[in-house]
Amino acid sequence: MPSRSGLLDPSTRTVLFVAAAAFLLCGGMASLYGPLFPELRQRFGVGVDEVGAVVSVHFLGSFAMIVLSSSMIRRWGYKPVILLGLVTLMAGLAVLALAGQWWLVIVGAGTGGLGFGLLNVSINLLVARAFATDAAPALNLINAIFGGGAMLTPLMVAAFAPRLAPPLVILIVLCAVVLVLAARLVAPQPAAPVRGGAPTAWALVAGFVLLYFMYVTSEVGVASWVTEYLTPSVGLGWAAAATSIYWGAVTLGRILAVPVSSRVRPGAMVIGSLSVAFGALAVAHWVPVAPVAFAVVGLGLAPVFPTGLAWLNRAMPLRAEQVTPIALAAANLGPVATAPLIGTAVAAWGVSVIPTALAASVMLALASALWLRSRTGP
Repeated sequence: MPSRSGLLDPSTRTVLFVAAAAFLLCGGMASLYGPLFPELRQRFGVGVDEVGAVVSVHFLGSFAMIVLSSSMIRRWGYKPVILLGLVTLMAGLAVLALAGQWWLVIVGAGTGGLGFGLLNVSINLLVARAFATDAAPALNLINAIFGGGAMLTPLMVAAFAPRLAPPLVILIVLCAVVLVLAARLVAPQPAAPVRGGAPTAWALVAGFVLLYFMYVTSEVGVASWVTEYLTPSVGLGWAAAATSIYWGAVTLGRILAVPVSSRVRPGAMVIGSLSVAFGALAVAHWVPVAPVAFAVVGLGLAPVFPTGLAWLNRAMPLRAEQVTPIALAAANLGPVATAPLIGTAVAAWGVSVIPTALAASVMLALASALWLRSRTGP
């Protein structure tokens, strides 16, 4: 059972601090695009089906870097990869802030996605390696801070609307601060790749790939489309606030998961969490209670990503550093593949289809988790 002392160990305190700062920034990026959709559509004259391309290209860039991250980390170590991710993310934000044409928005989102992908995988792997048996609570903690950053960005967008640049400038400044902190990081060396021994259980890998593909589709899907779903009934300001409340629920859920994940096995926690999210999305079809339902969705989804990583490390301890980038790459392909599909469905049938599409993605994630539980045992 992980102990609380592991989170307070002086040898890992710096790692935890840098990881928390980096994930505050990444959370801000993750929730940036959805609240900007109405303003982007108005400023650049694009339709609801086209604006989803911003999310797709961001996660396509993230996917590309996650695929490369395993070899980059083994070759250069954690610190150079983290610094490169921060510089790339800052460049993407700068392009978005200065964009005067739609294609520049696409370029900025893709560049930001490259940095986001590097930070996502390198920070998660760094924390998992540094904290070892305390990985589940530590991962839930930094991902709670991720949710805090994601909660703040929609509020900034609503506060400065219809101006696009100020929230981006704030994120650029935060990125510069994290860059200075990361430059002082003393990181552990990555493990050498496993050669020989037991073969990779590719069926399990496929199960985790599907779990993360559908999970990130669901998490990002709610953040990206809740504003569009609620704006016709409550207005842009309140709809953006509902997005912030959703990320606040994600943050709270991960904070609560820090002590719980030290006592509940990862598989059981993932299955229970996805079940709560699925039920809440079913309720979200009733618009008067939808803001509350989306908050419950956030609470349900909150522990899945970090606890799933701990589950993967337990299920495949000798291959975790090689398999984790595969699962995270699949996670970033989720929004790439599904954001345009949801956008097309919304254009065809209206915003009422949004909870249905999101509930379907959570259901598939739950099915994969149940299958993994049957293969890995209780």
